[in-house]
Amino acid sequence: MQPKNQLPATLPSQGTQEQRQARTFQLSLARTAYNYVRSYPNLDAVPLCAGVPAGEELSAPYNALVAQTVAQIAENLGANALRLLKQEIAADVFKDLILSRDAAAFLTDLGSDVKTVIEGLSALVAQSVEEGPTAFLKSGLFDILQKNRLQALAEQDYENLFVTLPTPQMLAIEEKDWMPKDGKQCEQDWFFGYLQVAGFNTTNLRRVVHSKAAGSKAILWSELQARMSIPDQMRIQSQDGDKTLALAEPITAGKLYACDYTVLLGPGVLPQMDRESDLHGKHRYLPAPIALFYWNDAPPPGQPQTYGSPAGQDKGVLQPIAIQLAQGKGSAIFTPNDSLDGNDANLLKWKIAKYFVNVACAIQHESVAHLGDCHLIMESVAVATHRQLAQQHPLYALLEPHLRFTISINNGAASNLIVPGGVVAANVGPNIHWTLAMVNEARKAWRWDENSPDKIFGLRGVDKLPRFAFRDDTLLLWQAIKDFVSRYMHCYYASDAAVVADTEVSAWIDELCNPQLGNLSGLAPPTTRDELAQIVAQMIYTAGPLHASVNYGQYPLGAYMPSVAATIYQAAPTQHDTIADENACLAWFPPLDVALYTLSFEYLLSSIQFDVLGHYSANSQYPYFANRKAEAALEAFQAALAQAEVTIYQRNLERPMPYLFQLPSKVPNGISI
Repeated sequence: MQPKNQLPATLPSQGTQEQRQARTFQLSLARTAYNYVRSYPNLDAVPLCAGVPAGEELSAPYNALVAQTVAQIAENLGANALRLLKQEIAADVFKDLILSRDAAAFLTDLGSDVKTVIEGLSALVAQSVEEGPTAFLKSGLFDILQKNRLQALAEQDYENLFVTLPTPQMLAIEEKDWMPKDGKQCEQDWFFGYLQVAGFNTTNLRRVVHSKAAGSKAILWSELQARMSIPDQMRIQSQDGDKTLALAEPITAGKLYACDYTVLLGPGVLPQMDRESDLHGKHRYLPAPIALFYWNDAPPPGQPQTYGSPAGQDKGVLQPIAIQLAQGKGSAIFTPNDSLDGNDANLLKWKIAKYFVNVACAIQHESVAHLGDCHLIMESVAVATHRQLAQQHPLYALLEPHLRFTISINNGAASNLIVPGGVVAANVGPNIHWTLAMVNEARKAWRWDENSPDKIFGLRGVDKLPRFAFRDDTLLLWQAIKDFVSRYMHCYYASDAAVVADTEVSAWIDELCNPQLGNLSGLAPPTTRDELAQIVAQMIYTAGPLHASVNYGQYPLGAYMPSVAATIYQAAPTQHDTIADENACLAWFPPLDVALYTLSFEYLLSSIQFDVLGHYSANSQYPYFANRKAEAALEAFQAALAQAEVTIYQRNLERPMPYLFQLPSKVPNGISI
């Protein structure tokens, strides 16, 4: 693409008086089109754009890409409808060897169901091409699919849902010698631990510490013990069988980590039942588990034995050691060796415990890590940029590719995804009003100065974790972005004083900080070129690599529901319960129609990539920036990204499973889905 304006990029103080007047007039018009609104229920802390201004609509090439993906989803949905209905016919005919007089009517009804599904899908495909991708996934799709008869009889039924869609990565893991031979790899302990550092949502892992500095986001052991019936010593799996581990030792050594999902219970405003929800007469439960992980330098059998270097000398793994399914002392704790008397000899409660944690992770992912911390943060940036930076401003030209389609995509989400009866309400367990309240509370606590890659890993205490695939890969991209933006700044700002003198940048930052406007806490006005570069780099990073990390792993690592889902259909098992066999676990998993709806939703979000990070021109033979020095900075950026691609590819050869979601070629410029 090319910038909207064809004028050379200039600062507000530059140009003739006539040009400056034209600049002022252009901004005054922009402020009539781009405005904030806070009328959405339970989102009073989150400013949204009032509608979709002219020029922000999805383009024809974008809609063509969406239509192609939607057609793939529709084909899979249609194939599943036919398959499931045929199974239903066969089962009923076999059950009733002598057909009654109503049998013909029953078969006719099933044929009518097929017709309804196919006609409904065709209509939604057409609607998606006209209205955008979220139209395909609004409640009408679920109404078409939902027949109250699609209950799983075995876990294989969930795998059978992938008729024409590609097999997700979690079901196509290349088996290695150290991997367990029984069961799917995505249900093994190694995969569960690996999800925390290389999954669809890697934002929740924290180091457990005895004490912490102000501002730290690590977890205090004393606070954890107050809510978790965890002993000071416990048995863990080791290379030589179980060994007793005094937890004080790994805490001091920085080897104990946790995912604590207290956030799902919120500030205590709503009682538990008000947070939970029903769907088509089935109650869904909201978990708030705590999971402990131990960095084990001597991995036990069934865990990666060596990885991280071509020589294979690096050892160590993030090993899950305990899960408590509710907040508060007295709740049962389950372990992979039933070492805390969970009455779990067949380890099926441990299987369900891991599922509960993955569900909690998915709920926090969809509401906070993905929607709140990426889409809605960048909506404030997009609105303020159009209102305060003239189209001739060099930062406008730089940011435009990273803001493209964001307002339109978010508007579609507000209309179709996060409404009562919409996609989120059907696929994500909590009451939709509580989901939005959780987004709102997270925005109140969110700070700009805590969320750059320079800061966040240290604040969480995971900066010293020996291997963390997302962290290690994303820091390559972050450094490339920072270097690029810094070089770009020097093309237009001759000194730090020029930054301070830029009236448009000052107004831009003021608007972003203003609680009544952009509402981005922790963002300070820049006084140097480096400070301004840091701010702009973080915007590009949030729209590109950060969003890619939480968006594109949804289908590959979350589409097989017995391992990862976003909803729970039975209360947590207790120490006294018994889970007889694998089929008894089905009660916790979503019905097949919900699972099919969810994986369709995930496939759409994981499949649309309109452009590639750092590539701004539709035709690479034409420069994007008129300023030759700026174009040279962009070329250096592209070269750095190419080098990062090679490095990540080489790392993936040694990882238990490739981490694909920070490969620069798979990261778009902005939030365009």
